[in-house]
Amino acid sequence: MKAFALLAMLLGLLPSTALAAPHQTLSIVLHSSNASTQQLPHYRAASPIAVKVAGDASRFDAVTVTATGPGGIAIRTPLARTGDGFQGAVRLVKPGAWTIALTAQLGSVSSAVAGIPLDVVAPDGSETAGYAGLLLAAMMLVAGVLVLVRRDMFATALAIVSPTKRS
Repeated sequence: MKAFALLAMLLGLLPSTALAAPHQTLSIVLHSSNASTQQLPHYRAASPIAVKVAGDASRFDAVTVTATGPGGIAIRTPLARTGDGFQGAVRLVKPGAWTIALTAQLGSVSSAVAGIPLDVVAPDGSETAGYAGLLLAAMMLVAGVLVLVRRDMFATALAIVSPTKRS
């Protein structure tokens, strides 16, 4: 019985690591007033996109990403300074055509640096499968713990109730 409980707990831990969502990245390198990008052909809606801005970005005091999408949705995210530029995460909530604009600030002067078009598609269901896997993992973990606890409780109850021979 303990072997079953341990197996259930171990199986419960597997799906959480095996079904992690793939990482989405967008790299932007600034050269004067030009920007070169390394981007995916499309991005999944509602999944975080890791944005990294490098090159001439290191001379700016702050960089902010403004994503404009379908229906005029605007999402504004400040990026954190790193050793060679800025980075952060942006979550585009709806599928459709989005434009990423960078606003750079140097002292008290800010200016728009780049406009990058992105294609955002609806989630393909793999994230739903990942969440289902996490739910299954949690259920298996709870089942394993319950088997161990209930077995001990059942054995204790039997010891109290069961008749013993008296000599």
